[in-house]
Amino acid sequence: MIPWPVLLLYIYGILLIVGGLMGYVKAKSVPSAVAGLVCGFLALLFGYRYTWHFAPHAALVLALVLIFLMGRRYLRTRKAMPALLIVILSIIVAVVQVYVLLTLGEGHDPL
Repeated sequence: MIPWPVLLLYIYGILLIVGGLMGYVKAKSVPSAVAGLVCGFLALLFGYRYTWHFAPHAALVLALVLIFLMGRRYLRTRKAMPALLIVILSIIVAVVQVYVLLTLGEGHDPL
């Protein structure tokens, strides 16, 4: 059975990849596709190797960077899709990573 913090990172990574590809298909945005693929694959990698001592920290940093970047984009454009959705998902991922780091510490099996 997959631990829930790892499953959350898998879902997050898949949604980032799909969102980046949708940005490319709908708006022909190459930066959107590249950012979605890179961030999505990083989230999947951190989930796959969650027991690495730095994986929860790196997943937290990834989520915080996306909160900052997409939060700025939402405040500038006031368009909820995709910026606000990514901010909400990233907040959830960040909260879970902080919870895991505070309760279990780094390098342990997640719940």
